[in-house]
Amino acid sequence: MNEKISIIIPYYNGEDYIRETLKSVYEQTYQNFEVIIVNDGSERTALDVIEKSAVFKNLKIIHQDNKGQSSARNNGVQSAIGKYILFLDCDDLIEKTFLEKTHSILSKKPEVRVCYTKGKFFEKTDREWVLQPFNTFDFLIENCIPITALIYKEDFEKAGGFDTQLNYYEDWDFWISLIEMGIKVHKIDEFLFFYRIRNTTDSLTNTSIDNSSRLSDNFFEIYKKHYTFYKQNGLDFHSIMSLIRENKKYKAKYYDEWYRKLIYKFFKPKKYQKIYKN
Repeated sequence: MNEKISIIIPYYNGEDYIRETLKSVYEQTYQNFEVIIVNDGSERTALDVIEKSAVFKNLKIIHQDNKGQSSARNNGVQSAIGKYILFLDCDDLIEKTFLEKTHSILSKKPEVRVCYTKGKFFEKTDREWVLQPFNTFDFLIENCIPITALIYKEDFEKAGGFDTQLNYYEDWDFWISLIEMGIKVHKIDEFLFFYRIRNTTDSLTNTSIDNSSRLSDNFFEIYKKHYTFYKQNGLDFHSIMSLIRENKKYKAKYYDEWYRKLIYKFFKPKKYQKIYKN
């Protein structure tokens, strides 16, 4: 029985991080895996050294012109021979039992098709990556599944892979496609995944913070693409507008009734406090 896991690592200028990432992979307690690095148009020198190393077995390196992470991931899956797929960015880490524990869930619970774990940030900050418990309604408003989750290769192919027209939220879009297919997800309540927030300013996470317009545009494209599914889950356009109106009313109401009084009570001169005493 093929229980191999294909670990797909999109790579772009990751020479300072890739060895640490690979080390976390090759120290796994579950060893039935292959590693496919897809170089997305960056300098080959560091990867050539890694490719010649005797340390990293079952390693394949694919080179492509710079087309983005989605293209790199899709390209990696095309060369994968595993039953399962795990996407891991070239600067992130997994705890040594990540593969063992996620594989155990998928192999023992056939109804579960996506398995992920709790996560932590590291390097620039050291705190939990708070991921809300999964339910479809909340998930459609805000993604709660990290890209590093164990999935079935056949499900990836059925969903059509990553949409290369998106430059943000492409992972969220992919997860929505899987959820639309009726799959179940499972979260392991352990910190087994570590997401790097770089000290430098060149990471995708750091550079996307100020691109609110592009984020909005990509979310809107996802909403249109999956609009039928959003409607089925009570998030048609009219309902969303109603939620916004109700939220504005709620904020206005409680600002008038208690927040303003609290501000005056503690920060205004004494003569105003008696006005807002009751």
